[in-house]
Amino acid sequence: MARTTNITRYTCDRCHASAYLADGDPRTSSDWHDITHTTVDGVAQGTLVCTACWQTFKALAATQDAAYAAYLNNTTDRKE
Repeated sequence: MARTTNITRYTCDRCHASAYLADGDPRTSSDWHDITHTTVDGVAQGTLVCTACWQTFKALAATQDAAYAAYLNNTTDRKE
């Protein structure tokens, strides 16, 4: 009977998809992504997501990046 040791279960914090992968499996870095998000209070939150959820996150992050850039460039609400 064949046995594989050093296996890790990866579970997406968003959609809850999961996979069992052996150490050194290239899918651990290509299919699974660590995200760190900082809340408005400055608290860093880490999550693990699958590639499908990573793509959705990247779209959300791009929108937030654009909003942040617009905020920095907005001088109409500054008080002199």
